[in-house]
Amino acid sequence: MKNQIFLLIISVIAISLLTLLLFFPNFFLYRLMGTEGIHKFMTETRDYGIHMAQERGEYRCCIEPACTMCYFEANKWNYGKAGTCVCDDFIARGEEPCPQCVNALDCSSTSENSEICTIDLNE
Repeated sequence: MKNQIFLLIISVIAISLLTLLLFFPNFFLYRLMGTEGIHKFMTETRDYGIHMAQERGEYRCCIEPACTMCYFEANKWNYGKAGTCVCDDFIARGEEPCPQCVNALDCSSTSENSEICTIDLNE
C-alpha cells in the first residue's frame, strides 16, 4: 500500500513538472540562462529579425549595422509599422532619418562602429 501511494505521489509530481515545462518552457530556460544569457539571446533574436526583414526588402536602413529603433517601435521613420525601416527614403527626400541613424551618420560622432552609407537616389 505504501509503495502505491509513493508511486502516485511521484507520478503527480512528474506530471505537474512536465505540464509546467509544456506550458511555460521559457520561464525555465530564462532562469537557467541568467541575465547575461537572456541579453545575448534577445540581441541575437533582434539582429536575426532585422536580417530577415532586410531580406524581404522591408528594412532599408541607411547605416550598417542597421538601427534597432525602427525595429522595436512604430514611428514616422517606418510609417507606423514596427519591424520595418525606410530611413533611406527619408534621406533620398532630403529629410532626416531616425535619431539613431542621425547619430551614426554624424561626422563628429565618436562611435567607431558607424559607417556612412551611400544611398542610390535613382531607385
